[in-house]
Amino acid sequence: MLHDVLTQASKSLNPTDSTPMYLQVAGILEKMIDEQVFTEGSALPSERDLTQAFNVSRVTIRQALTVLEERERLTRKRGSGTYVASKRIMQSLSSLTSFSDDMRARGMVPGAKVISFERSRPNPVEALNLGISPNQEVYRLKRLRTANDIPLAIETSVLPINILQINLSREDIENHSLYTFLQRQGHYPSRALQHLRAKSADAETAHLLNLPKNSAVLHTERITWDQDGRLLEYVVSSYRGDMYDFIVELKTGM
Repeated sequence: MLHDVLTQASKSLNPTDSTPMYLQVAGILEKMIDEQVFTEGSALPSERDLTQAFNVSRVTIRQALTVLEERERLTRKRGSGTYVASKRIMQSLSSLTSFSDDMRARGMVPGAKVISFERSRPNPVEALNLGISPNQEVYRLKRLRTANDIPLAIETSVLPINILQINLSREDIENHSLYTFLQRQGHYPSRALQHLRAKSADAETAHLLNLPKNSAVLHTERITWDQDGRLLEYVVSSYRGDMYDFIVELKTGM
């Protein structure tokens, strides 16, 4: 069936056109991706099958696939094949929104799988960032954030119990927005300070995000305050570098 679809599509190739043949093939495949003949995350036919369907050389097919890879429409996995790339998520750093609300605004279904949840004392870095004593307790929750069941990020949030005066359970945050829970307790995220840098994924991060080991991830650390100036959380996150772009609006000081 798919071979027939490709063969039919190949009839639009025009050998007399000044456009190189590999670009014509790339254009046809890109149109098929746009029309969801090939859906996000699905595998393309092999180079051999594409060569036969389009009746062109394998070199032409490889050049076409390279063009689409450069356009970030395809991704190649060594030893596995060529896949339709997931759409990159453009995340603005100029506004403070929850992951869940942001995904819903994009028409996606957010998810939050709890990896670990505990009530304990903070480590020195957590205590420093939250401005609390090492003897005070915190909630520490580590979650895998997903959109349409695709793993996008790993978040470790640390909340100061004595400041927030809240009772938090694993059930409160399993597939639920943490910020929505905090707002119900009277804590509205008001402002945040966030640091961003590139890192290589360690074995655990790569496994959870379904990435090859040492793949690029965007590592962020954020401190968030509520409307009354109280520290809400210190959160460390790792976002998939192949799917996320962080955008900042810049203005002159004039």
